[in-house]
Amino acid sequence: MYEAVIMEEFKKVPVFSLADVNQIIKNRIYAKKFLKRMLMEKKILRIKRDCYTLYNDPFLVSTFILRPSYVSSVSALSFYGLVTQIPNEIFCFTNRRAQKFDFIMKINFIHTNFFFGFEPKEYDNFKIPIADVEKAIIDTVGLFPLTIVEEAVPEINRKKMIDYLKKVRKSCVIKRIGLFLERNGVDVYEELKNYINKKYIPFDPKKRGIGKKNKKWFVIENG
Repeated sequence: MYEAVIMEEFKKVPVFSLADVNQIIKNRIYAKKFLKRMLMEKKILRIKRDCYTLYNDPFLVSTFILRPSYVSSVSALSFYGLVTQIPNEIFCFTNRRAQKFDFIMKINFIHTNFFFGFEPKEYDNFKIPIADVEKAIIDTVGLFPLTIVEEAVPEINRKKMIDYLKKVRKSCVIKRIGLFLERNGVDVYEELKNYINKKYIPFDPKKRGIGKKNKKWFVIENG
């Protein structure tokens, strides 16, 4: 009896917990035993401690594991079909501490102080918070070389990108994105020049800062 009710109920949500099951099976001990049996019979999957799902889709469950969070960077751009290289990990951003989980593939939660630029998107009959193109590109800074997201540049809303960068107000991000956009035919210098400090930084922060100095953006072109 319980199995049919629970399976039907939890098809409606990407993840659920013991407390959720306890709402149906009122005895907590029996609820625990039920979950254990369902796991052994492989009728449900455990994502992490007290976090279960009926779905074997890490993209679907990702933002429901840790809230608040949103899918971003190459994972968001892959969702939109804007990058050729399909990531073998999922990248989410949160205003909570960074964490990682392994569920079919690695799900990364990266801390950000810039928790904006995303909205719910339809995915497999659910709604998932996913960054828009502009914020996904901004979130890529320091995570991957920006060259990996060049294919997405034609889809950028120039005004929105400028507004986002002004909201971030972080010179190192603005300089890297500004140079990246300029290399790809999008000129944003006039609108952003007042946010640029005169300290040189490497274009790719994960590589040694050896390369030509760009005196306009104060960036060492090392990538």
